[in-house]
Amino acid sequence: MILKNKFKINTSTIIFFLSYLSLIYSFFINEDGSGSGASGDFESTYGFILALQENLLADPVEFTLVHTPLHFIILSQVERVIYDPYFLRLTFCLFSIIIPIFFLKTLKLTENNKFNKNLLILSTCIFFLPAFRYTSIWANDLITSLVFFIISIFFFKKWELKITKTVDKNILLQIVFLALATYTRQYFAVFFIYFLYKYYLKLHVKSFINLFLICVITSVPVLIYIYIFPILITGQHISINSINYFLLGNSSMMSLYLFPIILINIIFNKIKFKKEIFTYLIFSIILVFFLSLNFDPNNWQGGGVNFMISKKLFNNNIYFLITSVFTYTCFIYLYFEKRINVILILILLFMFFSYQAYQRYYEPMFYLIFFTLFDSNLKNIFKENINASFILLTYFVIYYLAATSDFIYK
Repeated sequence: MILKNKFKINTSTIIFFLSYLSLIYSFFINEDGSGSGASGDFESTYGFILALQENLLADPVEFTLVHTPLHFIILSQVERVIYDPYFLRLTFCLFSIIIPIFFLKTLKLTENNKFNKNLLILSTCIFFLPAFRYTSIWANDLITSLVFFIISIFFFKKWELKITKTVDKNILLQIVFLALATYTRQYFAVFFIYFLYKYYLKLHVKSFINLFLICVITSVPVLIYIYIFPILITGQHISINSINYFLLGNSSMMSLYLFPIILINIIFNKIKFKKEIFTYLIFSIILVFFLSLNFDPNNWQGGGVNFMISKKLFNNNIYFLITSVFTYTCFIYLYFEKRINVILILILLFMFFSYQAYQRYYEPMFYLIFFTLFDSNLKNIFKENINASFILLTYFVIYYLAATSDFIYK
C-alpha cells in the first residue's frame, strides 16, 4: 500500500513537471492566442517598458495601454540586465510557475500542509488554461497580477487558519500583495470588498478601522495614476447600457470552468437533483430571458469562447444564452450553500462592467478563486478522489487543444 501511494505521488509530480515543460516547449514555438493578441500586446507595449526606464510617468496611452503600470515597471528594470526581448520573455515564462506553486501551497494549508497528490493534479490544470499559457509566453501583465493575487490569497488563508482579532503580519501581507495586484491591473481593487468584509466579521473595531485606513493609503498611488492618466477608466468602454452584455457575457465565460466541476460532482453522485435545483434553473432562465431582450451583439467586443461557438457553429445566440443560464443556476446553488459566496459571485459578475471583456480575463483567475475562496462542498470530490482530479485535468487538456487549433475561427 505504501509503495502504491508513493507511485501515485510520483506520477502526479511527473505530470506536473511535464506540464510545465510543455509550457516551455510552447514558448519555443511562439504559441499565441487567437488573432496573435498576446504577441501583439507585447510588441505594442515593449516601447512602454523602454520609456519607463527614462520616466516612470511615461504616458501609457501612446502604447495603447489601459492598465496600471507595475508589471511594465518591473520589466523595465529587468530589461536593464536582460536586454534581449526574447530572453526577457523566456525568463518571465519560467517564473510563471509561481502561480500553480502558490495555488498548491494555498490548497495545502487546508490539508495541514500535507502532500496531497490530488491537489498537485488540480494545480497542474492551470498549465492547460490557454490564456495562462500564451500570456506567460508573451510576458503579459495578466500573469504578474495573478502572481500577486494568488500570493495575497495564500496569506489570507494562513490568517483564516488561526484567526486573530488584531491586524497581524498575514493580514498586512495579504493587503500588500492585493495592492500590488491592483497596481498591475486596476480591476483587482474590487476584491478589497470581499477581504475587508471577512476582516470586519472577525477583527476588533479599532483594528478594522486601522486596517481600512491602511487600505485607503495603499489605494493612493492608483488614484494618483488614474488622475494623471484617466484613460485607465475612460478607455474601458464602460456604459450603463452594457449591463445586459456583461451580465450575459461574463456568466457565459465562467461556465467553461464551472461545467466540468458540476459534471464531475454529478458523475460521483455528489449533487442530488432536488426540486430546489429546478427552481434555481427556472429563475436563471427568466433572468437570462430578460437580459437578452435588448441584446444585439453586432460588433460586440466580448462574450468569450461560448459566444464565438454560438455565433460560428450555430449562427445564433441560443447556445451562448444556455451557458449563461447554466452559470446563474450554479451561482444560485453556491449562494444557498453558503451566503458569503454572494460577495464573490457579484464581484465576478460585475468586475468587467463594459462592452469589452474577454475570456482571458477569467483565466485562470476564476479557477484560483473557486478552489481557494468559495465556500462549497463542490470542491471536496477533487481532494478526496484522484480520478475526479484527473477527469478535470483531461477536460482542460482537451479545452487547450481545441483552443490552440482555433477551430472556431476557421
